[in-house]
Formats: sequence, C-alpha cells, structure tokens
Amino acid sequence: MKFNLSLKDSHSWVIDELKEKHSSSSGEEIVKKYVKSALQLQDSDLIFGTVREQCGEGCYASEPQFEVDMDEDDFNKLKQIYKDYGFMGYNTEEEEISKTIRCIIKFIEENPDSISI
Repeated sequence: MKFNLSLKDSHSWVIDELKEKHSSSSGEEIVKKYVKSALQLQDSDLIFGTVREQCGEGCYASEPQFEVDMDEDDFNKLKQIYKDYGFMGYNTEEEEISKTIRCIIKFIEENPDSISI
C-alpha cells in the first residue's frame, strides 16, 4: 500500500538519527522496518495505550514527507490500531496511518532500546 507519510519535524529528526544509526539512506526503509518490529511486539498498549500518544497541541501540524510502500498486512494492522485506540479524527486514511506511525516513532524516541530491527 503506497501512501504519503505525514510527519512533524521532531519525527523527521528521529528518523534521521535512526538512518544514521543503521547506516541507511532511506527513511522509507527505516519506517517500514520499525513498524514491522513494533507490530511484532504484539503489545499495542505498550506503544499506543498511554495518554502521551493522544492528540495534543500541534496534532495536525504534520506534513507529507515521503512516500511509503508498506506491506498490506502491516498497513491493515495500523488501520486497526488507529480504530482500536480512538485517536482524534483525521480527514484521510493516509493521515490516520501517519498518526499511528508517529506514535511508534515517538515511542522509539522515548524508549530507544525497546524496539530493534
């Protein structure tokens, strides 16, 4: 499933750090690998079940950064997570998926050793 990933600057910085850490030039590859790894934890509450992941100030300030061609199964799991955790409404499915990915990135930033690729 191809979609445009919307990120805030802070998320882009985390991705840049992860690209450097893993000697990768592709933000798309980093995102796909970390999403897959986060989904394999099979503990969505760990990442999405906290108040810090609910919409706060600047929630809609994200902008499309790059296109991601994600595995359809992972894409559908992210859609389900978005529905299960009752995030505030977005206008498009791309924005909803981007929200779940931003939560994963935020979790990685705060817990860098919790998810590995």
